Amino acid sequence: MTLKVIVAEKADAGRRIAYFLSDGKQKAKKSKGLSYIEFKRGDDDYALISLSGHVVELDFPKEMNDWSGVDLNELIHATINKNLKNRTVGNTLLDFGTKDSEFIVATDYDREGELIGTEALELAGFHRDQAGGRIRRAKFSTLTREEIETAFSNLIDVDYDLADSAGAREEVDLIWGAVLTRFFSVSTKRLGKDFLSVGRVQTPTLALIVERENEITGFKQETFWKIIVTFNKGGHFQGVYEKTQMFDKKEAEAVFSAVNGKPGITKTFERSVQRIPKPAPFNTTEFLREASRIGVNPARAMSIAENLYVKGYISYPRTDNTVYQRSISLTGVLKKLQRGEFKEDVEKVLAQDSIRPSRGRTEATDHPPIYPVAVPKGADLKGDFHKVYELVVRRFLATLYRDGQKEVRKATILVSGYNFISEGSKIIDEGWLSLYPYRKVSESYHPDLVEGENVKAVKWEMLEDHTKPPPRYDAASLLKLMESLRLGTKSTRHDIIQKLQDRGFIQGNPVRPTHLGIGFIQAINLINSPISKPEMTARLEEDMDRITKKEISKQAVVNESREMLSNVLRDFVANRKKIVEVINSSARKGDTVGTCPEHHTDLIILKARDSAKIKCTTEGCKIDFYVPYNALIKVEDKNCPECSLPMIRIIRKGQAPETRCMNPACTYNTKNASLGACPVDGGDLAIRQSRSGKRFLACTNYPKCTQTYPLPQMGFISSTGEKCQYCGAPILVSARKGYRWKFCPKIDCEYNKKKKESRNEEKVKS
Repeated sequence: MTLKVIVAEKADAGRRIAYFLSDGKQKAKKSKGLSYIEFKRGDDDYALISLSGHVVELDFPKEMNDWSGVDLNELIHATINKNLKNRTVGNTLLDFGTKDSEFIVATDYDREGELIGTEALELAGFHRDQAGGRIRRAKFSTLTREEIETAFSNLIDVDYDLADSAGAREEVDLIWGAVLTRFFSVSTKRLGKDFLSVGRVQTPTLALIVERENEITGFKQETFWKIIVTFNKGGHFQGVYEKTQMFDKKEAEAVFSAVNGKPGITKTFERSVQRIPKPAPFNTTEFLREASRIGVNPARAMSIAENLYVKGYISYPRTDNTVYQRSISLTGVLKKLQRGEFKEDVEKVLAQDSIRPSRGRTEATDHPPIYPVAVPKGADLKGDFHKVYELVVRRFLATLYRDGQKEVRKATILVSGYNFISEGSKIIDEGWLSLYPYRKVSESYHPDLVEGENVKAVKWEMLEDHTKPPPRYDAASLLKLMESLRLGTKSTRHDIIQKLQDRGFIQGNPVRPTHLGIGFIQAINLINSPISKPEMTARLEEDMDRITKKEISKQAVVNESREMLSNVLRDFVANRKKIVEVINSSARKGDTVGTCPEHHTDLIILKARDSAKIKCTTEGCKIDFYVPYNALIKVEDKNCPECSLPMIRIIRKGQAPETRCMNPACTYNTKNASLGACPVDGGDLAIRQSRSGKRFLACTNYPKCTQTYPLPQMGFISSTGEKCQYCGAPILVSARKGYRWKFCPKIDCEYNKKKKESRNEEKVKS
């Protein structure tokens, strides 16, 4: 009998697939040290192997590992090896491949998933064009029973061209990243943890951010004047002179002099009802943009979405599609959602005479738009997970509900012969807006008017204003721009933004480049290199598409890219000295945060990848101290009472600001930071921060004493001066949002158990 072997991409997804196909009668087994799932379906025996992403990783031969010693031109054309990441997985795949077996690829259905699947097939011994009918593919977009059963009843062929397009990108990115990262890191002597990361997509993305920053800093503000008249009829409304920006003050004064104190006469009036069209279904980019607007950054939003997909709550989150396929039972999905917390809103949608979903511009066949497929159990989702799930649900409902409507009134009012334009709007039917609170439509009062009607004016103003520079990109607008320029893919754009943050090139949201980021792009532009231009990366993306259409081979794309990189590298090598000067001089700059009390020169913050220091710009000044790198630092106007150096204020998200002496070793800090005595050696217990920004309580006698305690991550922590009668730790108070509670930092301490029991007793009595 032929054994059917299913290859899943992740363990959670594998378990769900096995559960649905076996009706919950699967068994966990082990082979070669790897766990797999065994079950029967009809008369067939199945084994399901779960991978953890890529089974192999690409790398150069070991002799190419010397960053300083290897000729970069040789590295460009070096052989790329495929190294097995997990020997246990490899042995298990080979073991099943040698048996009388058929393999079914059930990884995510996209380029990356197809590559992961074909890697597994190769390890099992199935090479391209040599497997006959022994390999198949299950295509699904949701991990629901209906779709999994349908997918396995309608298996398709493995798409090696799709896998090749992902493989080409993987090789190209490895070669470009390795060669350029080594060139810039070695040339600028930024090695180890401070290496200078350069990437095929991240460099043009950074260039866009720097270009926008240059537009902002180089912007020349101009003053202009506008004239506003406030009218009254049943309420106040405003008319703006039709020439909204007058750069000649004398012209503005002449108009204002003519209209000041004069009434208005209605020249034209029109009233119309306008549609507020419902939004298109979510593709990946729009989902990440909306998530960033509700405070979930793109990288975290994608991680959460993938988790929700694997748990079977939403459809596959990596998609370009903005049109629901006919095969999706929209009413069926709504009836499922009717059993959850959004029941009221779902019933509004179901109560319509007919359900007509909105359509976006892109219709694809691989995956549907992102939509909910199941209701979580109880309080299964909390925090950002619930926010993201609710966003997906509400977007889905909004796409199925009716359009909104607003009534718009617009008038031209003559004041002393000058045209003033007034406009107001009022929502007369919220429609989908009532289900989607993330989008607001502004309203303003405007009365009905009749042509020739006199309108009372009650206020006349000549206001001075200034032209404004373009805004910085936030995560949402940057994602949209990257999509329009074909920088990266739906699956990688959020990671690119995160990498630029992590590697010290950009900061904040809206994003702004750091001095290092600005210097790096200045160095690239110094020689007009194409690596900072979106066109070069977009061309490679087009080549990936051509691979999937069999128009060009993977190897041809990789070879062409190697030649392109050779030309780029030659230009960099020829201009190495100038490039190094620009980057290193920029990296030495920092953000000014105050003034040195001794030299009256700037105090700056210098940030590296995982450290920061506050430093005086005067050489040899004693102000040269490390400060927390994951916090906002502000220099206070007051000096330390112990050493007379300036005090600094440390601000972290969700935590109370902390004021301390800028010198970490100052006795002021040890005196004021103590929350009590350490029960192990009597030292001071003080709040410390991990590299990830998590706070905890630790003994200041570290490393001699390693006593630590976890702490609540939000709110203000203070000492009560009391000592725990059970473990000797100091009793602390946490305060947040007006609520205070006492606790022992030792989580499993008897003190906390007694407090909890006491609270429970009070609840029962009440």
